[in-house]
Amino acid sequence: MKILCIGYYDKFSRFFLGLKKASPALNIKILSLYFSGYLYSIFRLTPSTLLSFKSWANALVNKKKYLNIINHQNAYKNISFESIIAFHLKLNKNISKRNLLLQAVSYIDLIHAEFTSFKPDAILLIGDSRLSIEITKKIAKSLNIKVYFIELGPFDTTFFDEQGVNANASIRQFEIAKKDQLTPQQQKDIQAFINRPKTIKYKRSPFYRAIDLTIDKLLHNTYFYPPDLKYSDTFPKININKNQREFSFKAHSTTNKFLLILQVPMDVNLVYHSPYFSNHYQMVKNIYKNLPANSKLYLREHPIYRGKYEKKLYDFCDTHNIYFDTCASINKSLNLADVIIVNNSTTGIEAISLKKTVVVLGNAYYDHPKLCIKYTKHDNLNQLLCRALDFTPNEHELNIFLNEFLFNYLIPGFLTDQNLNSAKIIGNKILREHSKHN
Repeated sequence: MKILCIGYYDKFSRFFLGLKKASPALNIKILSLYFSGYLYSIFRLTPSTLLSFKSWANALVNKKKYLNIINHQNAYKNISFESIIAFHLKLNKNISKRNLLLQAVSYIDLIHAEFTSFKPDAILLIGDSRLSIEITKKIAKSLNIKVYFIELGPFDTTFFDEQGVNANASIRQFEIAKKDQLTPQQQKDIQAFINRPKTIKYKRSPFYRAIDLTIDKLLHNTYFYPPDLKYSDTFPKININKNQREFSFKAHSTTNKFLLILQVPMDVNLVYHSPYFSNHYQMVKNIYKNLPANSKLYLREHPIYRGKYEKKLYDFCDTHNIYFDTCASINKSLNLADVIIVNNSTTGIEAISLKKTVVVLGNAYYDHPKLCIKYTKHDNLNQLLCRALDFTPNEHELNIFLNEFLFNYLIPGFLTDQNLNSAKIIGNKILREHSKHN
């Protein structure tokens, strides 16, 4: 069975190679957007393509032809331009729409060629919103080729879905029925799954990170850097305010404690699935001004983005006595807070599983009204935060959702584990699904 895989960095190529190692019946080809992913595959003698750079080189060679297409057409080979570049246009207003369209047309040609030459039986994609990913899934659909999406999930898992990930995941359509009943064993299985031992993470070689960093530094501001790789947060700069206050619940034990979970700023969840807030500064400012009386706001930064948010966010926090959560244990912080606020972070479902009150500002796969409080444009934020102080998810309905979610949409183990157990499970799932239809 042939699988065409599209990813970004070396750690994702490593996961794809894990599929092949776990299931010899799988023949894989890897298309990577960054040099680290490409080199990791090539060094291990696996067919691979540096898709983003190859596509941009092809666009420059065929510039005259492609300009004629984008100047006179709204679609190419039955793929609408607006639908596939939407994420990147939202990502940054400075991006060149013309260059993005040139890259899109080139991707369409090259990915079509990959389908023709490799003849994949299935497609495996990391995420679901990047330009090359959008094009690949549309071409696969037109050819009736199965597409699978994977992404880092909560509880040390990997999302595995045929519809999409994040707010596009099919679990979002799941209906919680009160008549559904779980056996005592099923309830024990839920807790056993959530509380299973942590896995050992793979230690990524600094060589690959250095390769991507060097290429980015040398080419990012040049015409030769692929437009769909520009204006990302791959290499964020530190903006930390040294006067920021450390987190301390005990110092404010008599107040209502609201904990806001910050995410990676230019991640798809903030860019694509956040209809009401475009940045974290705006989010923090609005929440702070709408806190209920006798309440305190705390923030928890994303682990890989500590000190790297916009400077005005840190200045605002310093001026208004907003504290930062520095607890090593996220569960300890969640348990101490009265209300957890998320945009659409995976921490949201982790907090809900602890039976905590969660306010969801954006679109998320768990934003079910029986599980949390969902903010909409029609809501008064102050009234919604006040209501949150009296809301608790129904334990029975929560368990129904978790039983469905944990065992039908998540694969135990991270994409970046030392032991790629998730790759073995996913490889076998794809093989079984393929055998059913052949």
